[in-house]
Amino acid sequence: MQTHNDKVVTYLPTSKFLDEVIEAIKKNKMTDLMHKLDNVDVLMIDDVQFLSEKEKTQEIFHNIFNDFYSKKKQIIITSDRPPRELKLLEERLRTRFATGLVCDIQAPKFEARVAILQAKCAMKDCMLDMTALTLLAQAITTNVRELEGALNILVSKKLFTGKEIDDDDIRSCLKTLGYHSPGDATPTNYSQPINNRSVSHFSSIVDKVATYYNISSTDVKGDSRKKEISQARQMLMFIAKKYFDRTLEKIGDYFGGRNHATVIYATDTFEKQMRHDKQLENDLLMMIEGL
Repeated sequence: MQTHNDKVVTYLPTSKFLDEVIEAIKKNKMTDLMHKLDNVDVLMIDDVQFLSEKEKTQEIFHNIFNDFYSKKKQIIITSDRPPRELKLLEERLRTRFATGLVCDIQAPKFEARVAILQAKCAMKDCMLDMTALTLLAQAITTNVRELEGALNILVSKKLFTGKEIDDDDIRSCLKTLGYHSPGDATPTNYSQPINNRSVSHFSSIVDKVATYYNISSTDVKGDSRKKEISQARQMLMFIAKKYFDRTLEKIGDYFGGRNHATVIYATDTFEKQMRHDKQLENDLLMMIEGL
């Protein structure tokens, strides 16, 4: 917005947008929400696929979309798949999305990832050597936010200890974020990612796991700590990360807005349990069978 600094830009993850709509409906203040958005020139909605099966919210979003369109304002939305594959959204929304400029944003190449890390280091005024940056760029290939998160861990450690970062620090950092260091052996074949085309089937996996544990899909995304619900939730977070290549942030958003640390704890806990519980590993393989 350097050339249009008078414009108002609002960014909302879909989870936050849902919260605002629910709150407005609950307090009978939908008019206030629409008035607030009326003052926005550019609305950015992240992970719009999470509007699936939210019929009332989809209706509201459709009205907002039409209002922005008629006033020649801009809406920028992101999703993890093309508009035509958003099967759980209403047809009128999918066709609206498809009429805009659709861009397939690919993960940055290795050289770009290293350049991003170097730029972030310069911004933080704390440079790491090229070996450290190279190892990070080799391990984290699909998500710039997690790349920066790893860098933050290492930069903080260097500032706190006053020591240079070594290979052990990098391995520890990557393990914390749920990654394997380049050259590490993959523990077992159940952590190999399945083809990305199966991402659109994740909701069916959620239903399958919920049915197996005799709970509802809503329970899995809720706050209950009952053993069977926690077990199902941990399994699904593990599946989302290892098999569907979902980022920690997207997994957290899908399961009720949980943070990175919660997702890491859940996936690590599930993986450790599988190492000592053959039945649990068999359950996992049964859940992903046929993908």
